[in-house]
Amino acid sequence: MLLLTLFFPLFAYATGLININTADKVTLMELEGIGDTLANRIIEYRETNGPFSAVEELIHPNIERLYKSTFDKIKDHITVGDTSAPDIPDSTVSSTPSTTISTTDAVATPPSSSGKPPEYIPIPTLRLVTGGDRIVSSGADTPFTAVVYDNKGNKRDDAFVTWAFGDGMKRTGASVLHAYRAPGEYVAVVHASTPDGGEEIALIAVMVKSARVSIASVAADGISLENTDARTLDLSFWRLVAGGREFKIPADTKILAGRTILFPALVTGLSAADSAALLYPSGEVAALFPAIAPIEEQPSLGTVSYTKVSEVEPIQSARTDIQTYEDAVGAPAAATNLAAAGAALSPEPPPSRISLIFKSPWALGFLGVLILAGGAFIFL
Repeated sequence: MLLLTLFFPLFAYATGLININTADKVTLMELEGIGDTLANRIIEYRETNGPFSAVEELIHPNIERLYKSTFDKIKDHITVGDTSAPDIPDSTVSSTPSTTISTTDAVATPPSSSGKPPEYIPIPTLRLVTGGDRIVSSGADTPFTAVVYDNKGNKRDDAFVTWAFGDGMKRTGASVLHAYRAPGEYVAVVHASTPDGGEEIALIAVMVKSARVSIASVAADGISLENTDARTLDLSFWRLVAGGREFKIPADTKILAGRTILFPALVTGLSAADSAALLYPSGEVAALFPAIAPIEEQPSLGTVSYTKVSEVEPIQSARTDIQTYEDAVGAPAAATNLAAAGAALSPEPPPSRISLIFKSPWALGFLGVLILAGGAFIFL
């Protein structure tokens, strides 16, 4: 009993070691100085790099905050278990592999201990295939397509593609439709990017012209269209309308320059009618049958009046015309002013003879002489 009492603590201590390769989070936290964060980092490290081969591996840069002072406190209370393999000849290993050998083969050396630099995935170089510069018709929906390849020749369907067409419109997608509303020269910019960092930009020059096409005839056998332009005209997704029905022209339908083609009634399903229309894909009218004649521009009245006046010589001189104009304008104005004044004021009585005498300068002078003579006589 005395011997058992002496050796039992040593036996309990040996069996009480915590295996850091198999212990769970709660068990690891029983060690002094190991909290929630360090326990999680120990478990994460062994799941990523494999089991610990020695307890000293706990002092690893990837296990942050586990200082040597903490390790010194727990090193006598932890173990990594039996990770050594017995020395067995190769022939024996190959013929009868044991469980111990399998466990040793499964142990992976941490990548950081190998001394190899980390591997970097290179950013791919992208290549865009867009079909290049083109000539399109104004008002017509035109397909724009971009195919993306990397530098290994792989088609990148995961690329994110955006379009800026130069007329204020933007679209997203590897294949889109866009209609330019006005003729002109535009630059379409296509931008492609991939999740692994690849990026590429391409520019497309787009010449937009008005479509010179007309409906040549509408008959029982079909509708004839004439391309009067000097370029091949693309009628993809345009529409023919006649007799209340509509036919959508399929993609890649083209008319050569200066040519006329027939769309048979058996194909379109359109019956003969008195009128027909050719519409852009957007629904706007491109041509009508019968065609509406343009209205001739008529000269304005102002232009005709100016020409007649410049050809006729004036009868009176400029001075006479001005005087006549002033008389004609001033006379009615004066008459109007007098009439208004007469209507506003009441008539005054005619002045008496006495008031007229006192208003005369001769009478006033004579009276002044008399007053002076009388004053002198009184003074003398």
